[in-house]
Amino acid sequence: MRRYGTENVYFFENNVEIDFYVPLDNLAIQVSMQVLDNIDTRKRETRAFVKLNNFIPNAKCILITNSEEAVIDCDGINIEVIPIWKWLLDN
Repeated sequence: MRRYGTENVYFFENNVEIDFYVPLDNLAIQVSMQVLDNIDTRKRETRAFVKLNNFIPNAKCILITNSEEAVIDCDGINIEVIPIWKWLLDN
């Protein structure tokens, strides 16, 4: 909210559990401690992006984690997995 301002960050509902959505940047953000080694958590977090894509196609998808970094392709959606420290330091 510091980065985008409180008036530009939303919790997207519509039966989709996305943690944060920034309409100005068409950016969806999920936050989870770990996703790469836990298949259930990975499915839950990536499924939210797939559902969001039905309402808002081509949104940039970022999954912020404690320390993991990767790019996941889920049903044709690229999801950037990035550690919190790196995301906080990014301009």
